[in-house]
Amino acid sequence: MLDFIQEKLGEWFYERRKKANETFHRVSIWAEEEMTKKMDLTCKMFVFNLDSMLFRINSEGIEFIVDLKKRTCDFLKFQLDELPCPHTIAAINKRYLQKFDYCSNWYSRETWLKTYEGHVNTVGDQKSWEIP
Repeated sequence: MLDFIQEKLGEWFYERRKKANETFHRVSIWAEEEMTKKMDLTCKMFVFNLDSMLFRINSEGIEFIVDLKKRTCDFLKFQLDELPCPHTIAAINKRYLQKFDYCSNWYSRETWLKTYEGHVNTVGDQKSWEIP
């Protein structure tokens, strides 16, 4: 059973490392997909500038305050996930900024590569073990 787990972990690390090396995004594929899903929700929102980096977002009659400088949104999802929520993306789009700049470093391609840079080493044949 342990040999199977070791082989499976080795395969997973290899596949994820390969996928991370092949991506051209600044963030992981998962983070990119999440932000793309949220982009669809922004077209129903009205964005009002309160300041150069402070916005009032009206979403279906509910208002949220987004502060891009402080990286906060009244919705609180932005602070929790450290990934732009739909309200934050609406504010980012209003300023023509890059949404990747508002993602946590944990979602970056570099962090993704570092996560899977290691290898799962085999323990070798039992006959080659040196047991004191």
